[in-house]
Amino acid sequence: MKKKNVLLFAVIALIATVGILIFTRQPETRFDGERISDTGCFALQFERMNMTDSETMALEEGDILHVSWRIESGQIDVVVGMEGEEAIYQANGRTAGDKAEFEVEIPQTGAYTITVTAREAKGQIGFLKTKSE
Repeated sequence: MKKKNVLLFAVIALIATVGILIFTRQPETRFDGERISDTGCFALQFERMNMTDSETMALEEGDILHVSWRIESGQIDVVVGMEGEEAIYQANGRTAGDKAEFEVEIPQTGAYTITVTAREAKGQIGFLKTKSE
């Protein structure tokens, strides 16, 4: 009889412990950083990013989109394009130590969506619209 009571107590204690761990677990940090969004500018500086963020910019044919990033940890993917069209720029799997600075010329006037997907990432990324010369 005592063995059954001890076993029953152990099972109840185990279930209670698992329940407490499940309900008190901290939610995963999705974004810890700064987001800047203004006409012609989209920038993210993050201590931790584990989500997808996007911004839509009105761009004209011939505009230049200046792109830069520095990834300290984790991984990011970047896509720039108009809805229903093939992306004008795409970079997948950028990881720690990756940094870049370049320009993308806009081929046609329209609303372009810039999408950044990060997984356990730390770093910064920015997009700045400039007029062509």
